[in-house]
Amino acid sequence: MLTSKVSHCETIEEFYETIRRDQEKHNKANYCAHHDAVKKLLEECDSYKELGVHQGASAAAAVLCNPKKVELVDIRLGPFNGQKDLFEKYCSENNIELIVKGMSSLDSDSVSDTQVLLIDSCHTPDHLTKELELHHESVSDYMVFHDTSMLKRLPNDALYNVIEKFCNDSNGEWEIFERYTENVGYTVIKRVK
Repeated sequence: MLTSKVSHCETIEEFYETIRRDQEKHNKANYCAHHDAVKKLLEECDSYKELGVHQGASAAAAVLCNPKKVELVDIRLGPFNGQKDLFEKYCSENNIELIVKGMSSLDSDSVSDTQVLLIDSCHTPDHLTKELELHHESVSDYMVFHDTSMLKRLPNDALYNVIEKFCNDSNGEWEIFERYTENVGYTVIKRVK
């Protein structure tokens, strides 16, 4: 996983431009396509939560949409902490409630209500299955998953298969909304209302 040099960034906008450019240069075009999916979903939703933050690239994409609430969960917040002040400043200036939790996404204290949940944490089928079991009831609208077409630079549908099984087993509560297969891919599922 790439860790970008972003200590020179003075605003969250500059941070986001820098990190997205670095990630797409390192991982090729469309690596950050899930950011665009999150931004589109936040046009109609006011709360966002992310499991697996790393430096905060996708979190910055979400924050810049100005939702009312953003919650970030990661067991290792070290890479994010260098930018935390940029997030706090922007959120304070734009009346966004920012909650940052340093814990496992499988910790019961990581569960909270949100409209949009991005899962980009531990990329194994077993871990994703447990995250879905734990978090799905607290998500009212959409779940977004990164890396659903490729893992460790090889084509791999293992995470997508977990998501598809979850939807099939949900008694019609969840359905595949979008599957994007370019680069590492992403998948969005929607709660059926």
